[in-house]
Amino acid sequence: MTLKLLPLDQWPSADRQAWECAIRSGNCLEDGGPASHWAERTKRTILFDYRRWLGHLHHADPDVLDLAPADRVTENRIRIYVAMLQATIKPSGTHNYIKHLFDAVRVMHPGLDWRWLSEVARRLEQLVTPRNKRPRMVSSHELDALGRRLMEEANRATELRALQRAILYRDGLMIALLAARPLRRRNYAGIVIGQNLIKSGDGYHLCFGAEETKTHTALEFPFPDDLVMELEHYLDTYRNAFPGADNHDNLWASAKGVPLGEDAIYSRITKHTKEAFGKSVNPHLFRDCVATTIAIEDPEHVGIAADLLGHTSLEFTQTHYIQADTIRASQSYHSSIKALRQQLSKAAHERQNQERS
Repeated sequence: MTLKLLPLDQWPSADRQAWECAIRSGNCLEDGGPASHWAERTKRTILFDYRRWLGHLHHADPDVLDLAPADRVTENRIRIYVAMLQATIKPSGTHNYIKHLFDAVRVMHPGLDWRWLSEVARRLEQLVTPRNKRPRMVSSHELDALGRRLMEEANRATELRALQRAILYRDGLMIALLAARPLRRRNYAGIVIGQNLIKSGDGYHLCFGAEETKTHTALEFPFPDDLVMELEHYLDTYRNAFPGADNHDNLWASAKGVPLGEDAIYSRITKHTKEAFGKSVNPHLFRDCVATTIAIEDPEHVGIAADLLGHTSLEFTQTHYIQADTIRASQSYHSSIKALRQQLSKAAHERQNQERS
């Protein structure tokens, strides 16, 4: 059986040392490693995929593990590795493995020129067929309405146990807030009361430091005014129904006595959207829904979507602006066709009346 992942304790010592140096944290006397700024989740992902590379070498050509880590990464070995991946997984998976291998070696051996490997990853990316997200998208208004409906159901469902009502209300608030402030899932799951959710006058602000965001840019948004009352009702009433909620300050509490994790948030949101719309809308897709809704309904201010989504460029929102133009053009076309059909039908009806008379 092929060893797909080489366990960390079986790594050659040179690889372990290079990785540990790359992720080493800095201090007041020295800088950290090239990957010290990476989020923990990013480190885990890159580490996992580098283990895949070492596992492949361990199986295909174990003697090369005696070489220096950088000396193993040759164009011929990458070609063989890519062929093996393409024979077993989808193009997107192949691209991810090579892209993450590039990310690993460029921080483990920063003095070398890895542009050729980056180019390989770029070419593999071109082979990936983007998934068509449009059939699963709904307007942000529909998402907001779903969240509010769940909160209303929780308030009315006096026959349910306190914890069941709290879960239903929490899920509704999660959906309504995400429809208005479509944060990335890691930031959304990690909202801490008093740190990321901050009381400000009669309202609240959502704040995230540069070290907490994917783009390493600090983010700050006002909490939606029309959800403040619902938020405070959750904080005062429903959050306390979760076991262990007084032992942590995370906004989203769970029935297990710990903060609600990213995977659980994903599961709860897709469950409710599937039931409501017949198709699951995952948390990341909320971002596309919001961007497209803004582009359709307020095209003159489409640039605000970039700020709302925490993007450093307008490329993403311009894509949705173009999509919105397509939607509006399609709507206009179908309206014209419908009007023409009505005119033809009316004319045919008038001719029939004339013939009968």
